[in-house]
Amino acid sequence: MRNAAAVLWRTLAVVILAGFVGGAGGNVAAQESESQYGCSPVSEELSALPAMENRVYAEWEGKIYYRQYSDEDLDEGGLWAYFEPVAGTAKELMCMEPDGSVTQAGVDDGCDELYIVGGRIYSHKYVQTRENGRQITRAVVYSCELDGSGVKEYSARRIYAVKGDKIICETGGYAGDDGYGITWIDGRDGEEHLLISGKGLYHGTEYLGATEEAVFLSKLVRHEKEEYEQPYDLTLYSVDYKGNTKDLATVTMREYAEDCVSADFLLNATESPLFISCFQILGDELYFSVGTTNGTAHVYSGGMIYRVKKDGSGFTRLVDHSPTENFYLYDDGTDSVLFCRLPDQRTGFWKDDMQQVVLRGKTVDDIVVRDADQTYLDQPHSYVAADGADAILFYPDTSGVCYVLLSEKESKKLGIRTHVDGHIVQQIEDIEYLEGKLFFTVTDLTYSKEYSIGWRDGYVRGRSVCYCKDIESGKIRVLYEY
Repeated sequence: MRNAAAVLWRTLAVVILAGFVGGAGGNVAAQESESQYGCSPVSEELSALPAMENRVYAEWEGKIYYRQYSDEDLDEGGLWAYFEPVAGTAKELMCMEPDGSVTQAGVDDGCDELYIVGGRIYSHKYVQTRENGRQITRAVVYSCELDGSGVKEYSARRIYAVKGDKIICETGGYAGDDGYGITWIDGRDGEEHLLISGKGLYHGTEYLGATEEAVFLSKLVRHEKEEYEQPYDLTLYSVDYKGNTKDLATVTMREYAEDCVSADFLLNATESPLFISCFQILGDELYFSVGTTNGTAHVYSGGMIYRVKKDGSGFTRLVDHSPTENFYLYDDGTDSVLFCRLPDQRTGFWKDDMQQVVLRGKTVDDIVVRDADQTYLDQPHSYVAADGADAILFYPDTSGVCYVLLSEKESKKLGIRTHVDGHIVQQIEDIEYLEGKLFFTVTDLTYSKEYSIGWRDGYVRGRSVCYCKDIESGKIRVLYEY
């Protein structure tokens, strides 16, 4: 499964200089901001932010819980500025009251994502064991009370998602295991249930997403005629929480090679199996891109974009060929549009801007579209404004409205400079908001040849500062630094 790649691109999403997609509508202030940020519309009114799926900060009964890290909790350097958590380190578990005051609730050994379901924290931690004379670091999913006590460990190693009272997890992946499998934990009683065992998992299975009714995955199916270097077709399927599976749609290597990839590029394009790189759920419909990678850097070779209903009906190819993995869905209830990069039908060259594929209704004229070649469009995230300003912008949903979480003036006051002379000097991550509070962390970076691999840049971690911005008043304060 693509665990490492997913982590890598989540990190890249907040440090790469890129453009994005705007949306229709907006007030005078939004129109004035358009020229400054190159998007439309842009809103600086944060009180209208819709709810988001948080991964670092969790709310329970009006209180916000989070971990307070120290310098010893993360590696000092890493590729792409991703710093691995150190196994076995204890963090302060903090609790923010509705009035903004913060106290320590307890101690917690976990790292990365933190969820609260049924009044208990669900997360994972790294533990070190000795197996066959070697020291092994394992990831273990666990739950605990809100003060860190009453720890209960599970067979799973990573939490994929939390949907309602269901915690969907990955299990296995270590020597001696049956291979990757999927379990889910019932947040009502804390019991873990096997969804698909490692032995029962299909070849090349990848987790894509989930709802409260089912989990969606892809699998590789060997085709009869070995016409290409990769003899596999790709099938999207679902499994409900009773273990019932259903095939929803299949994309063949023949379809990809003959309908998507040009003949002179086919040799490299079929080096890897087909895979789904971007997957989004919108109401009763599933949207996904299918392509391959090539070269040692696993560069995306281009692919097609599809739509299918959750029950497998209405399978449609929306885009014959897009050079980028990701796309953006806009839906205002009347007009529904998919944005992606497309080739010019006259010249065959790729258009510089993203184009609209109308799904329902008509095109959305007021949206300003920019090249989103490197952005991570399949989930809400931030990016640095392409005009060089270190403003933090956010697309939280499918409305197309871009929110200014941090203006250029605010960034300057805080001393935030993510890029200097084209070099990455800071990264902004863990941007989340809930209960009228916006959280984000700024980390200083120093390029490191030691942690780099060829053209892949590595960095040494410097000071990290965690901020909290009150959405109503606009006041920004430092929560802690390390």
